[in-house]
Amino acid sequence: MSAPVPATAAVAVTGPEDAGVALSVQGVSKQYKLWASPTERLRYSLFSQLHRTLRAALPEGSAALAALRRRRDAWHREFTALQALSFEVRRGESVGIIGRNGSGKSTLLQIIAGTLRPSTGRVRVRGRAAALLELGSGFNPEFTGRENVYLNASILGLTEEETHRKFDAIAAFADIGQFLEQPVKTYSSGMVLRLAFAVSINVEPDVLIIDEALAVGDVFFTQKCFARLRAVLDAGTTLLFVSHSMAAVQNLCGRALLLDAGRLVFAGPPEEAASRYYALAAGRPVDAPGAVEAVSTLGTPPADPGAAARLAGAVLRDNLLPRARSRHGSRRLELLAARFESRFGANSLQVEMLEEGTFTLLVQAHADIAVPHLGINVYDRMNNLVFAAGNAQLQVPLPPLRAGDRLLLPFTLRFAVQPGPYTCTLMASEQGADGPDAGMFYDVHEGLGPFEVYRPDPEATMPFYGIAQLPMSILPWSHLPAVP
Repeated sequence: MSAPVPATAAVAVTGPEDAGVALSVQGVSKQYKLWASPTERLRYSLFSQLHRTLRAALPEGSAALAALRRRRDAWHREFTALQALSFEVRRGESVGIIGRNGSGKSTLLQIIAGTLRPSTGRVRVRGRAAALLELGSGFNPEFTGRENVYLNASILGLTEEETHRKFDAIAAFADIGQFLEQPVKTYSSGMVLRLAFAVSINVEPDVLIIDEALAVGDVFFTQKCFARLRAVLDAGTTLLFVSHSMAAVQNLCGRALLLDAGRLVFAGPPEEAASRYYALAAGRPVDAPGAVEAVSTLGTPPADPGAAARLAGAVLRDNLLPRARSRHGSRRLELLAARFESRFGANSLQVEMLEEGTFTLLVQAHADIAVPHLGINVYDRMNNLVFAAGNAQLQVPLPPLRAGDRLLLPFTLRFAVQPGPYTCTLMASEQGADGPDAGMFYDVHEGLGPFEVYRPDPEATMPFYGIAQLPMSILPWSHLPAVP
C-alpha cells in the first residue's frame, strides 16, 4: 500500500497590477454539482447532451429548451464551496487561513495553486508558487525518492540542471537516508512529508502554500520545518498557511483569514481570528470575538451579589458545555454553564505554555446536597489523563446546598504541560461519607475543547520535558577541586 503524498503545484502569473501584491483573489466562487446516485448523474449527462443538440436547432428562448433545462436540472443539486472571496496578500506577508472542516480552506488553496478551476472570479499569483496540498496525490509511488525529487522540481518550474544543484540540500533536509533510492510506496507518511517539504522549501518559491501537511511527522522534524519556514519568511517569501492549530498560525502568521461556509467572515490579527474561530465553534455570532468582560473571572471572585449576578450572566453567555462530546448523570447537582478565560478572552480556547486560565462553573442543586464537589479532568491528545482535581483535593470545602440553590465557582489552572491540544471533563458530584475519593457523580460533561497549549517562543530553551512540569529547584552547589 503506497504512502499518502502531499500534492505539489505551481502557477506563475505576471501583469500590470501592483508589484507589491504577491497574490490577488477577486470574486472567487466554486460550485459543485451533486447527484444522489450514479443513475441520476447519467440522466443529467444525457439531458445535457440532448440540450446541447437541440440548442443548435431551436431559438434560445423557446419553451422546449426551457422545459428541457428544468428537467435536466432536476437530476442534481448544487453545492457552493466558496462564495465570492476577495482579498490580497502582499509580498513577504505570512497569512493563515483558518475555519472549521468544510469551510472551504482546502478548496481555496487548490484554486490558488492552480490544481482546481474556480466557477467565477480570478486568481493572480506573481512569481513562482510551491504548494503542499492535501495528502494523497503528487508523487508517483512507483518512482524512487530521487526520481520524485526531479519530477516535483520540474513541476515547480526548475530545470534538471537547477534540481541537480539543489539535490544535496533537498536530500540533507529530508534526511531519509537510503530510502531516497527506494520506491515511495515503501515510505511512511512522515517520510513522504519530509521529502515533499524538502523539495518545496528548497526551490525558493515566491509564494509557499501549505495545507495541514505539517500535521504529519515527528516533533523534531516539525520543529525543523518551522525553523526553516521562519528563515524563508525572513528572506521575503510569501506564505499561505492552513492549519487547525491556532498556536501555529499565531507563531507563523502576521494576519489570518477566517472562513465559514465558504465565506470570508474576518481578516485581521491572528489572535482575534482565533477568538472568532472558537466563537463559531461554540455557535456564537462571528462578530462577537470574545474580548475580556468588564466582570472578569481572573483573580478574586466578586463578593457583592450584583457582581456575582453579572458574572453568572457572562458564564451563561459564554457557555462551553454545549461543546461536550457526551454527558451523563442524574443531575441532582447540575452544571448549568461553564466558561473558560485566558488572556486572549472568554471564547479563545488557547493558552500559552505555563500560563494560567480560569474556569468558572455555575451549578444548581435540584435536591439537598450535603457536601458538593466540583472538579476537572485534563486529557492529552492520546486521551491520557494528565491531571484531575477538584475542591476536595484542594481542601476548599463548599457550603451545603438546598434544592434550588445556585453556586458560582471560579478556579484557576496553570497549564504547565507540553504544547498541544488538550480536552477536559467537568463534573459535579457529592462527596460520600467514606472520604473525598468516594461519592456520587451527578453531572459529567466529557470531551470539552480542544484547548490549545502553545509555546510562545519555539527558539527558546524548553522549560521542561515530559508530560507536565513538576516542582523542582536547584540547591546551592559546590565546586570541588580535581582529585590528585
